[in-house]
Amino acid sequence: MKLRYFFLLCGFTALSGASTQVLAQTLSKQPIASTPSTNAQSASKEPVVKLYQALSAIQKSSKNSPAQRTALLNQALDVSYDFPAIISKTVGYRYETFTPQEKEAVLTAFKNYTTARYLSSFADSSDTQFKISPDVKTAPSGTNQIISTTVGSGSDATQINYIVHKTPQGWRIIDVLLNGNISQTAIQRGDFSSTLAKGGSQALVEMLNKKTQSFNK
Repeated sequence: MKLRYFFLLCGFTALSGASTQVLAQTLSKQPIASTPSTNAQSASKEPVVKLYQALSAIQKSSKNSPAQRTALLNQALDVSYDFPAIISKTVGYRYETFTPQEKEAVLTAFKNYTTARYLSSFADSSDTQFKISPDVKTAPSGTNQIISTTVGSGSDATQINYIVHKTPQGWRIIDVLLNGNISQTAIQRGDFSSTLAKGGSQALVEMLNKKTQSFNK
């Protein structure tokens, strides 16, 4: 997969080589526990399966309107990602200081940004391949699981792993690991932190809306 799509898929900002190396080394040193049972593996893969099914459908839906593709993807994202948990983890301690209205505004902006990012990456593609490894690993936390996947093929193939956790609604994605070990949440936390420090939740919403608009151009 080309680097441009690589970043679009995971929503990363440009990273310096040093930052990437340090973060990758940190995550790669974390131990991985044993493989869970077959039934648990199948259930924990579901959010990634649904996401990739939607992305594959979008690639083949050139006759559909942008609104139809957006609706299809939104439906998949809602059952694949735990957006409230991701936002809470990414924003950090400031999240608990937000009012319910501020939390809802940030959540909506982040979901719109995520949808626009995926559509920008795959709406005009037709042949990107998605492969999910049959093996599922237990994350260092002991409760989360790691779903290993490959996006693209040949020299463009890229390892994209997903950390999922169990919710009352089923398994949901809470982080994406670029190249298998660079955390999307960790990188976005740096982006969000500087923006929040300057202007609070409103500044974060404005930043996410601008990024969404840039993808929609």
